[in-house]
Amino acid sequence: LSAAWLVAGPALAQDAPSFAGKTITMTIGFGAGGSVDLYGRTLGQYLVQRLPGHPSLVVVNQLGAGGVVALNGWVARAEPNGLAVTLVAESQADPDALERTQAKYDPKTLKYVGGETAYSQGLFVNKDAVARLSDKSAKPVIMGLVGSTLRSGNYGVLWGVKYLGWNVKWVRGYPSTAELRQALERGEIDMSTFGASRDIKGLIDSGNYKIVIQGGTVKDGKRVPRAAFGDAPILADLVKAKIHDPEAQRAFDYTENVAQVGIWLALPPKTPDNIVATYAKAFDETLADPQYRADFAKIDPDSPVASKADIESLVGKLATVSPETLEYVQAEIKRQNVDQTK
Repeated sequence: LSAAWLVAGPALAQDAPSFAGKTITMTIGFGAGGSVDLYGRTLGQYLVQRLPGHPSLVVVNQLGAGGVVALNGWVARAEPNGLAVTLVAESQADPDALERTQAKYDPKTLKYVGGETAYSQGLFVNKDAVARLSDKSAKPVIMGLVGSTLRSGNYGVLWGVKYLGWNVKWVRGYPSTAELRQALERGEIDMSTFGASRDIKGLIDSGNYKIVIQGGTVKDGKRVPRAAFGDAPILADLVKAKIHDPEAQRAFDYTENVAQVGIWLALPPKTPDNIVATYAKAFDETLADPQYRADFAKIDPDSPVASKADIESLVGKLATVSPETLEYVQAEIKRQNVDQTK
């Protein structure tokens, strides 16, 4: 056994690539200064210090179609030699978004290293409006949205209306989460979902809002609550016994899964296993670095880590979503009249 180890040891060492004198190019399909960009740049500068040979790092931002344009080009051009990495966010992995943007890549073929999962979103409701949420005879509770349609963090309210009988009027069109939060604080809307630490801290500290539900975060295959949201129940626990239609269940599962997509570091398809393993080791070492954690805490102190296994499991689940399931969700959105502009 000892002799066998002596033979295998050098072979394993030779499998580790060296990036000495080379440059890693990180392609980000979103704008500079945004959450994906800040995560990538912060992670990248520590990651290259732990890759063999300590390569340099160049970051390239390319906008378009929620990152799909950048990922289309990257998958087509990037060599599987460890010198090209990218970040994958929700709009680049959501089957509904991929269908609408005619994406030319398959998320299952990417080689994932690790990243962060999406925040558990909490539904913040003005305490004065909580009673009206369950009273159809009362004035509807106004639910505010950023942009022109639902984001994944808002799907919980869709199912709350359908299965918990919530009394809701949707109002969309706020240009940013910051402006949505301000609308809630000034009473223009009654509720909305928030997940970023910079948004939830002030809302919680004010004492003016009740967190009615939360989405939870998947860790090691199990959905767990977010401590910051106290005893707010996880939506799935409230509605799971109320869904009897198989297609509705598939639609619910899809919305729950896509809401878990965070920001993931990936290598090109067909990247050799030894290169993927080298990146994974460097990624784990980066996460263990107190200075990295301190620097990233300045961006967000409460981002949950997504393991390589959890990412691959989630991508596999999203890959099975059918057009019929996506149509079911869109039909429910239309049924609830999610088209009122502010």
